[in-house]
Amino acid sequence: MFGTRLPELQGELDRLLEQVNDDISGLPDPPSSEPVVEIMKRIGTFVRSIERIIAGAPDENGLIQALRQPREQFKGEIRRTAPDFYPLERSRDVNSVPVLPQPDFLSNEEAESEWQLTDVNRVIFADDVLERANS
Repeated sequence: MFGTRLPELQGELDRLLEQVNDDISGLPDPPSSEPVVEIMKRIGTFVRSIERIIAGAPDENGLIQALRQPREQFKGEIRRTAPDFYPLERSRDVNSVPVLPQPDFLSNEEAESEWQLTDVNRVIFADDVLERANS
């Protein structure tokens, strides 16, 4: 009886032993004997991953790349609300706007179309500002 049942028991023991080994390998690592070092390593890993995301991944899924179009759209919308300020007094002819030199300091930051006059009705002169301040 033992002779015929022994191979069957051996197979069942092997299967159970394999299952137990799989369960043991699935357990987390034992607690560190140096918990502060373990926490610092994890914080370091987290910080490096965030720095990589913020610095910009070299593909279209990077944070900088993902924010570029909404940033440009927002910048354009804000820029369109700005009045066209002239640090001069308003001339008698309301429709004549003096030609000012192009601002060189913006040349590397904004396209020329972003700072050029687009609407004569949005022109504000220095005396307009003074009038608004006194009212």
